Amino acid sequence: MPGLITVHCLPSGQSFSAKPEENLLQAAKAQGFRLPKGCRNGVCEYCEGRLIQGLLNYNGRRGWQEVRAGEDFLFCTAYASEDIWVELPRILAPGEFNVKTLACQINRVEQLANTEVFKVELQAPAGVSLDFAAGQYLEVILPNGERNAFSIANRPDGRRIELHIQYLPDRDNSRVLIQVLQQQNTIEVELPKGECVLKNTGTDKAFFVAAGTGFTQMKALLEEAFEQGSDQQLYLYWGARRVQDLYMAELPEQWQQEYENFHFVPVVGDLLPTQDWAGHVGMLHDAMIKDHGKFDDATVYASGSPNMVYSVTDTLIQYGLDQECVFSDVFFYAPR
Repeated sequence: MPGLITVHCLPSGQSFSAKPEENLLQAAKAQGFRLPKGCRNGVCEYCEGRLIQGLLNYNGRRGWQEVRAGEDFLFCTAYASEDIWVELPRILAPGEFNVKTLACQINRVEQLANTEVFKVELQAPAGVSLDFAAGQYLEVILPNGERNAFSIANRPDGRRIELHIQYLPDRDNSRVLIQVLQQQNTIEVELPKGECVLKNTGTDKAFFVAAGTGFTQMKALLEEAFEQGSDQQLYLYWGARRVQDLYMAELPEQWQQEYENFHFVPVVGDLLPTQDWAGHVGMLHDAMIKDHGKFDDATVYASGSPNMVYSVTDTLIQYGLDQECVFSDVFFYAPR
């Protein structure tokens, strides 16, 4: 594209483009690349690189200066006017993350009222910057080495990790997990994992489809969409067997008051004759079809059992959904 220069990073071999008027850190971030960074104004020196070839200027303590080959510079204050080659110890491409094992402090374990769902809040060790994208998941490592995978319920927010864990009393590992969380001060986790993150598909609508605690992942994705100021029409279809299984319904109800482009649609599978319910009853995809009819301008994110995800996907494709615009971790851990 005219007016763009290319930044070649060694030894990784990664490259990204930049406009002459934007600093290199801004340009890399806008294209999904991530560099070590801290202050963003040239004080912390985390984003330091070395020029190998090309012309580069930076705004330093003594004003504008020219960088010569072999000299160090900071990406957050540097601007290029021609293609350059730089030495940079670490740069992560879009979607690339360093998986870490951390001993996190257990700050809170709360059983939500009238449910079998526990809200768990963990905190990463001091000095550790959590590196994950909204929508990714982690694995909790029990003392006996067993692992349990859970979506992270919050977008990146300092050292905080929020999980929603459903207690299944008939399963030994579920009982052990809750016992460990309630009795220990720390627990090991490995993160990040998963590729179901927000995508730029260009559609006018985005549907976030969850069953049960699949809401966890959709919560993080929606929080990220709100943070980014998404101009899509955002729909959360949350399905549960019983009304009381919509364990955090007050949160999307609050979002619906705060964001004009967000719409919350709960769907209940089993309804008692004595229960007062004006919403949808039945299958998630049936409710979506009834409300919208076609999905040729939609992106779908889905979280739940493989049967639910494939049922929603297969049905909505028949109503115009582009199969390239549907995303779920199920496609990776339970492929057909």
